[in-house]
Amino acid sequence: MEGEKTKVYTVMGKSWMVTKYEDGTKMYEWEISEEDYQNHVKKGHSRFETNFVEPELGINLWPIDKGAPEVKPWGSWYFAMNSTGTWKPSRNFRLKSALGVSWYNFKFEDTDLIAVKTPDGLEFQEFTEGVGTKSKISASYVNLTLVPSIQTNDGNLRFGVGAYAGLRIGGRGKFVYDDADGDQTKLYEKSNMYVDNFRYGLRSEIGVGDVTLFFNYDLNDLFQPGRGPELQAMSFGILFTD
Repeated sequence: MEGEKTKVYTVMGKSWMVTKYEDGTKMYEWEISEEDYQNHVKKGHSRFETNFVEPELGINLWPIDKGAPEVKPWGSWYFAMNSTGTWKPSRNFRLKSALGVSWYNFKFEDTDLIAVKTPDGLEFQEFTEGVGTKSKISASYVNLTLVPSIQTNDGNLRFGVGAYAGLRIGGRGKFVYDDADGDQTKLYEKSNMYVDNFRYGLRSEIGVGDVTLFFNYDLNDLFQPGRGPELQAMSFGILFTD
C-alpha cells in the first residue's frame, strides 16, 4: 500500500514485523515465518539485524614464565553481555558490531599465593597465616567490537577476523583461606590491581549453525607498565546467536 513502511525485528531467534501506515497507525505481526522474513529482506527493506542480548562464556589464560602465577583454566571465567548489530550487504559477507561489558577472572593454580597491591607494583606473595583455598584477580571492561565475516550461501558456516577495544570499569583481588581453627575467611582488595585501564586486540570467530566459537587476544599488556608482569591476556569460548 502506498505510504506504508515495514520493518522486521529479530531478538533471541524470534522475529516480528511492524508496518507503519501513512496516518500514523501501526500493525504488528508476531513470529513471522522464515519465508516472509526472506521475502522482506529480498525486497530491500532491511539488511541490518540486531540482537539486544548476546552472552559469551569462555576461559581466560595468560602465558606462563612471564613473572605471573600459573592460572587455572577451570575457574578463570570470561563472561560478556553484548548488544549486537549485523549488516549483511550480500549473501556471503556480514559485518557484526558489538557493544557490551566483559569480565576477566584469573584464578591462580597455587591457592597459597595472594596478589598484593604495593606502592611499587603488584606482588604475588606466599600466604603463611592459614591454608589458601582460592586466589584470583578480576577486572571488568566496556568494549566495542567489529568483526567482518565471510559465510556460505545459507549462513550455516562463518569465519571472521576483527578487532576490539575496551575501557576498564572495575577490578579487584580476592583471597580465601582457612585459619588454624578451620574457619573460612575472605579477603578483598577492591582496586584496579594495576590492571591497565585500556585493552585492545584481535578477535576471530568460527560459526556453525547457531553456535559460534570465539578467540580474543589482547595486543597490549594486561598490567600497567612497570606495575606488573609483562604479558598479554587471551580468552576463548562460545556464544549463541539467533
